[in-house]
Order: sequence, then structure tokens, then C-alpha cells
Amino acid sequence: MRHLLAREWWRMLVLVASCVWLVTLIPGVLWGRYSLLQAIPDARMVALTTLGFIVAIGWAALPVLIAGGDDTLDPRRFAPLGVKVSTIMPGLFVAALITLPTLFFAFLWLTLASSWFTEGAAIGALGLVGAAVQTVSCVALAKVTASWAARVFANRRARAVALIATGLVVAATAYVAWRALSTGLEKFFEENFDRVIDAAAATPIVSALTAPASAAAGEWASAWWRLGMAVAWTAVLVLAWRASVGLALVTPVYRSAGARGRSDRIVRAGRANPLLLRSDRIGPAAAVYARVARAWRSDPRYVTGLVSVVVMPAAFVAIIIPAFDLDPRWALAAPFVMATSVGWGRHNDIAYDSSAVWMDVVAGRRGKDVMRGRFTTVVVWALPLVILVALLTGGWSGHWELAPPVTGAAVGALGVSLGVAAVTSVLLPYRVPAPGENPFGAEVGSVGAGLVGQLASSAATLLLLPFVIVPCVLAITVDSRWGVVATVGGLGLGAVGFVYGVLVAGRLYDKRAGKLLAAIR
Repeated sequence: MRHLLAREWWRMLVLVASCVWLVTLIPGVLWGRYSLLQAIPDARMVALTTLGFIVAIGWAALPVLIAGGDDTLDPRRFAPLGVKVSTIMPGLFVAALITLPTLFFAFLWLTLASSWFTEGAAIGALGLVGAAVQTVSCVALAKVTASWAARVFANRRARAVALIATGLVVAATAYVAWRALSTGLEKFFEENFDRVIDAAAATPIVSALTAPASAAAGEWASAWWRLGMAVAWTAVLVLAWRASVGLALVTPVYRSAGARGRSDRIVRAGRANPLLLRSDRIGPAAAVYARVARAWRSDPRYVTGLVSVVVMPAAFVAIIIPAFDLDPRWALAAPFVMATSVGWGRHNDIAYDSSAVWMDVVAGRRGKDVMRGRFTTVVVWALPLVILVALLTGGWSGHWELAPPVTGAAVGALGVSLGVAAVTSVLLPYRVPAPGENPFGAEVGSVGAGLVGQLASSAATLLLLPFVIVPCVLAITVDSRWGVVATVGGLGLGAVGFVYGVLVAGRLYDKRAGKLLAAIR
């Protein structure tokens, strides 16, 4: 850690900011303990069960989403040394227990669990033991999900299985949301809350925290059973983590397997694309277009980005608006959210092609061709999608007369945000996971550069978006005559923003070719 802080100054800023943030949470933890001291055992059990599940989900998901922050203790780094898993595992286990997040959550669980001392010393001691078990369980869960996710994303067959499983989970979640919304949220929780909490409290994920509740009710056998389940669950997670470490010590770095080419489509790929200039359809821009278009179909780093920009607006329209009984016109924000998400998401677009950028660089001054080919690939699928969503939301909200201004403004938001992304991807690139690696990960040493790039792209996008969004908002809320301005202005500004952004990015690409290679490889 001392070496990393000396080498990368931004880590010190992140560490200091994290410490300050955790210190600000301490009063909340102490207030939570005070509240639990005043609560009856059943209410205390409900609170700890709910918080325990939320925290467990966070420990399981966050290591997957932010993997790659620090690979100092990555087991693969020790593989060349011939280290045995029995030798390295104790050190990895101890190192995981003394990280800043682990220490804070240990403090959290021990502080909240100490509220059980109001029921007696034995019950309070049981609560402290459960808090310790819960902490180790979360740490082991994080290690297992991170290592398994890396293996899933690296294998095409495993990715297919994971996609099917994700679809089933989404379908189940949608069904539960539909039930909740059809019967009313209040009625749904009144009828199902107690059963859900009781079932959750009995699972090994949080049973270490709820064991004292059984003891407080005089059911000591149930209390020991719950604590035993939690210990067994933790032991299974630790053994799974150990198996992953052992596999990493003898297995090369995972990479996706290639695919057998059935025909050479590079030359012909751009001929049918009306968005490319006639001179580009058989030239370098078409070759770049074909390469990136294939990535959008098969590369999990691109596919996950595509899924996220579709799911977020759909959840807003299908769940958030009915749940909070919002005006149906709020649905008209979905096309803007989608268009901006698509455009902003490409703010580091070049880095995703790090394994092939060198070919574009050595081919000569081809920056304009490269940027046209890359960003035209996004427009090919994003433009029809944004227009379709704008029309669907107009019909869903019952305001068909607002469909033209919403469509124009959404297309404008897409073009402007893509133009900004084209420039920032050249000016402020940072490393991303290589092809075949965890698409949610982050390359070591890229967090500081990534924060700068994301903040700069966000600021520039937010500065320009009002020019295309404000007329549409006025058409929806003030006077429909603003719709003409929103439609014409949105389409015009979107086209100008996209073309000019790609043109500037192409010129910068030629000037910064060497720096680009150094930054992303």
C-alpha cells in the first residue's frame, strides 16, 4: 500500500476521501444502535435482517463492478513463483480482513449487535459472535463473486448460461414488481412483508445476525441452528475462495476464445451503410466500421453497455412512474435518458479497441477515417432505437402530439453526446478491461484517469444538452408551439454536434496517436 501511494498520488486522495466519508457515517451507526436499544426484539430482528441483506448484496456486487482497483494480491501474480495455495491462503485471508471496508463493516455489525445485551449477557455475546461471522461471510462472498465473475465473462458458453440465468432473474423481478404494482405497494407489503422477513431471517446469509432474536424468544435450539448455518455458509464460501485461488495459481489468464470466420466481410461491410460517405464505404472507415460492428455483436464489454442503456429507461417507465404515481408525461424523459446514456458511455470508446488501435496508427494519418467508422457504428443501432423509444413513450403517455419534439430532442441529445464522447475519447483516454476480461472491471492504475475523463465528459455533455432539451421541455409544459423549435433544433444540433465532434476528434487522433497507444495499452 505504501508503494502504491507513493507511485500513484490519486490513490491517496481516494483513501483520504474514503476515510472522511466513513467517519461521517459513524454518528449514523451510533444512532442506529441507540434506536435498536429502544426497539423490541422482533423489530430489532427485522432491522438487522433488512440491513444484512442489503449489505450482503453490496459485497457480492461491488467487487464485480469495480474489479481491478488494486491487483497487488491477485493470486495470478504469484503463479510464476510456484506458491502453494496452502501457503498463500492465510496471508490473503488476513489481508482481506484488514482492509478499510472490512474494518468499517466489522465496526458496524459489532456496534449494532451489541444492542442485544439489553436481553441479557449471553444473548449479547451471541450477537457479537454473529457479527464477527457476518463480517467474514461478506468478505468471502465478495472474493467468490469476483473470481467467479471473471471466469464466467471469459468463457463464451459460461456467458450464455449467465445470460439465461440473468434473464430468469429479470423475469422473476418483473413479476414481483408487477404483483406489487397491480395490488398497490402498501397492500403488497402489508400482505407479504412479514413472510418475506421471516424467510430471509432464516437464510444463512443473515442468520448470524438473527440468531439472538431466537434466543431472546427462549428458542435457544433455533438460535444455535441459525448460527451454525451461518458458520457453515461462511466455511463454504471460504473453501470456494480457496479453490478459486488454487485455480488461479495454475491457470493462465482467461481470454475469450476466437470464432471461425466463414467469410471476409470487412471489405463489403460498409457498402450498405447510408451513414458512411460514398468514398468511405470501401475504404478504411468501412474497415473500422466492420471491426467495431462485430464487437457490438459479440464482445461482452460492448454488450453489457448496450443492455444497461436499455434496462434503465425501461425500469423508469415500467416501475418508477407507476410506483410513485407520476404524471405519464414523465415517461417522455426516457428517450433523453437513453440517448444521453448511449452517447456519454462512449467517452472512452477508443480504449475498448486497444488491441487493434496500433494498426490504425501505423496505417498513417487515418484519424478521420477511424473516428467516422467507430462512431457511425454506434449511430447505426442507437439512432433507430432512440427514435423507436421516443415514439413508444409518446404513445404510452397518451400524448402523440409530443412525439415529434421528443424525437427531435432525443436525436439531438444523442448526436451532441456522441460528439463530446468522440473528443474526450481522444483527449482523456484511460485503460479498460482487455477483450475477454470482466467487462465491469477497471485496469489497475486507471481509476484516477478514469475519474478525470468521466467528469470532463459529464461536464461538457451537461453544458450542451440544455440547447436541445429545454425547447422540448417548454413544448411539454408551457406551449406546444415550442415543439417546432424542439424538433428542428434538436435534429440540426444533433447532426452538427456529431459531425463536428467526430471531425475534431479525427484531427486530435492524428496528433495524439503515440500518446493514445501509451495511455490505453
